Amino acid sequence: MEKKKSKAVFFILAVLAVLMMIAFSVFIAEEMIIFAILTVAVFIGIFGVGFTLKKKYRENGWL
Repeated sequence: MEKKKSKAVFFILAVLAVLMMIAFSVFIAEEMIIFAILTVAVFIGIFGVGFTLKKKYRENGWL
C-alpha cells in the first residue's frame, strides 16, 4: 500500500474558500459588482479543484 499523502492542501483550499466568501461580502457592501462576480467565479473554481483533488485521492487510496 502506498504512503498516505498530506491532507493540508484541503485545509488551504478551505481557507481560500472562506476568504472568497468574506471578499464577496465586502465587495457587495462596497457596491463593487465586478469584483463580487469575480470572487464568485474564483470560489466556484476553488470548489472544483477541491472536489477533483478529493476524487483523485480517493481513487488512488491516498485518503
